[in-house]
Parts: sequence; C-alpha cells; structure tokens
Amino acid sequence: MFPPGHYGMALALYAVVGYLLLARGYDRDALSGGGIVLAYALFPDVDGQIEFVVHRGVTHTLWFALAVGLFCVAVVATSLWGRSRREAALGATWAFSLGSFSVVSHLLADLLNPWGVMPLYPLTPALYSLGLVRATNDAANYALFAFGVLVAATAWALGRPTGPRRSLPVRAYRRLRGRKRIAEN
Repeated sequence: MFPPGHYGMALALYAVVGYLLLARGYDRDALSGGGIVLAYALFPDVDGQIEFVVHRGVTHTLWFALAVGLFCVAVVATSLWGRSRREAALGATWAFSLGSFSVVSHLLADLLNPWGVMPLYPLTPALYSLGLVRATNDAANYALFAFGVLVAATAWALGRPTGPRRSLPVRAYRRLRGRKRIAEN
C-alpha cells in the first residue's frame, strides 16, 4: 500500500486501543499513542532508502516489529530513569507496544495486495497475501484512509469523556502514593 493506505490501516486498528483508553479516562495517552502509531506507520518502508536492503524483506517481518518496539523503549529510557519500577515497566511496555503495533499495522496493510509479506523471514520464506488490491491502487489507498479516519472519529466520539479527567501519569501517581480525592462538604 501507499502512505494513505498505511495511515488508514493504522488509524483503524489503533481506534480500538484509543477507544479503550478514552473510555477509561486516559485522553492524553490515547491521543499521543495514536500520534506515535501514525508517525511509525511508514517505518518499514525505510528499506526503499537503503540500497543493500530488499524491499519487503527484513523490514517487513515480525522481527522488525520487535526491533522497532525495543527501539521505542530505548528512546523513552531516559525519561523512565529514576521512576518507580512499576512506572518504568508500564512506560517501557507502552513504548514497546506502540512501536511494534505500528509495524504490525503496516504488515497488515501490505497483506492486502498481491505482493504480500513474509512475516517470519528468514526462518521461512512463506509469503502471505490476500491479493485484494494492488498497492498502487489510489482508490483503495484513499478508501482505506477514509475508513481509518471514520473508525478513529467514531472511537473518539464514543469514548470521549463528558468532563475533564486527569492523565494516566497523574492518576498512577495518586494511586501509587495512596492519595485519594478529598470530598468537599
């Protein structure tokens, strides 16, 4: 698929996660997570910029998804330093999940066209493809993008809280410290 198709697939898949976060009151985390997923949605296509790497080779595998997840953990590692083990583990898990999720959404979008993907390469050269549309089909790319936007907007509308809520870090801090909200008389 071309970029619009990859963005649409990433939006459609992340909408489920975003909805669950929004419904639980983690607004900022839902939005920032969606931004990260979109930012990394085209990352597997970096192989087109490197001469000695074959397109849809190693960068279109589950191993690369794991590597990108670990890369995302390394990126946020300094911000996790000095936090409690639980906060650091949650932050690292979230970063890993977002990075890996981005690559997996890319692979699923590429699964739609005849060229397919080899997700377990080099362990097995098995090619998986649904062969529904060609990657160069502009109508399919923009239709997938529109679908992703529609699903994400629906998730936002259904999961959006009616009033202001605290972000995940503030809620986690209060829970870890045992602070409860004082009831007003």
